[in-house]
Amino acid sequence: MRPVLLPSAPSPASLLPVCMRCVSMRSVGMPPTIVRLSLVLLLYAAIVLPLAHPVLAVDWTNHCVAPVKGAPGDGASDDREGGESYADAIVIAAVPFEDQGATCDNENDITPSCGYSIAPDVVYSFTPSLDGAFDIDLCGSGYDTILEVLDETLSPIACNDDACGLQSTLVVELSRGRTYYIIVDGYGDACGSYTLRFSMLLGPCGEYCDPIEGEPACHDEYVDEYNGGCNSDPPAFQMIWGDGQGLASMCGESGTYLLNGLSYRDTDWFQVVGTGTTARASLHGEFDYQLLIIYDTNCENPGYISATGSCWETMALEWPLQDGTIAWIWVGPSVFNGVSCGSDYLLEVTGISESPTWAEGPTWGGVKRLFR
Repeated sequence: MRPVLLPSAPSPASLLPVCMRCVSMRSVGMPPTIVRLSLVLLLYAAIVLPLAHPVLAVDWTNHCVAPVKGAPGDGASDDREGGESYADAIVIAAVPFEDQGATCDNENDITPSCGYSIAPDVVYSFTPSLDGAFDIDLCGSGYDTILEVLDETLSPIACNDDACGLQSTLVVELSRGRTYYIIVDGYGDACGSYTLRFSMLLGPCGEYCDPIEGEPACHDEYVDEYNGGCNSDPPAFQMIWGDGQGLASMCGESGTYLLNGLSYRDTDWFQVVGTGTTARASLHGEFDYQLLIIYDTNCENPGYISATGSCWETMALEWPLQDGTIAWIWVGPSVFNGVSCGSDYLLEVTGISESPTWAEGPTWGGVKRLFR
């Protein structure tokens, strides 16, 4: 909403609409006769009084005026490199994602398709691993923001000026495998500190991804010989390799079942190889789950960190892995009964090695060196 700017003595045509936005006389139950009398008095004040008193100047600027948009903001800078253009956009590797920054030391490179902006801006990029709806917001930022999402052809998908006060929010449908650009901008020339939040919207519990894990759905008397890890005999792990950027996603299934009258849970054990950076595993699913990163890969006495989450809640773990170091990622229900076999989950991993290639095929020595 733009500010309403009024002259010191408004014309009759401008007076009534503006004042009626402040007070609706009908809304307070005034009789029609009083309403008509009140309108006559308003017209008298607008037409007769300015003629009788030409030196009279009435200051109307504090009546019915919207909050001033495009105020300068808190003026913050962060001296951060990156995000100045599409070519050096800050990469959002996985969701949920949150980042704090400031724009006053950036350039005005992009003109958004909504609002009015000559303000500095920052660019992020994101390539989703799943189709779905995503929530993006700048609520609580230190200036009047504009938020826009562009597709890989730089065509606008969605744009928002004001949603939470003078800050911006969007919900957008994105397609997996395509790159999108998220523009953090300001109204007018406003700039300052911002908080960008980015998450996938997950509705009521239900199927939301196509399983690629490959394990058969569990059932009563099920014996997991597929990727049961240390629970299988012999131990069985499923390998997850990253892409060229160290990213990977795994849509799998789990559940609980009875075996010889006892309650069991289908636990999935994945093996990854470190790259000398921090590995990150995030999980959400349609059941109450537990997530582990097992950094000391010893079935007898493993060292690990863990997190638990509720249906559709996303949890994440991080652990630094040296280049070539093996770690296990464990996924399973947090309870031993009540989870239907075939319940879906999505595991997303960053900071892991891509699949090795050999010019003439692998050798046992090469494999041993890789997993040493």
